[in-house]
Amino acid sequence: MEKIIWSDDFSIGNTDIDIVHKDWVNIYNDLIEYNQSKGNREAFAIILTKMTEYSLMHFKKEEEYMQKLNYPDLSDHKRLHKDYCYKVAMYNIQLLEANPPSINEIISFIDNWLIDHILKIDKKYEDYKKEIHSDVKY
Repeated sequence: MEKIIWSDDFSIGNTDIDIVHKDWVNIYNDLIEYNQSKGNREAFAIILTKMTEYSLMHFKKEEEYMQKLNYPDLSDHKRLHKDYCYKVAMYNIQLLEANPPSINEIISFIDNWLIDHILKIDKKYEDYKKEIHSDVKY
């Protein structure tokens, strides 16, 4: 797997949110680098910590944003965020075990999240914002 270079194809149409999503691409690229260098468990733990910090910060702010928009799919979106947080928490727990999670599994998870969540699901709330002509800020 190769690093991702951010392009407008990843944009959901909101510059402020795109900036935060770029952080997600950076975490993905950190995993690619880690996998190529066969780094140690400590480096792996740092990347998992970044994944956790990203979700805690971004999801809270994104959900508040959707709440202000009165976004009709907010509860489903929150459920997806909880599912993500659970998965990352499990990766963190597994890291303490004798057999830590596979780096390829995590790369695949993030790759799927980028494609399915950011590029499809997050784009929906921004499309909704345009549809209702809202001036709510992220």
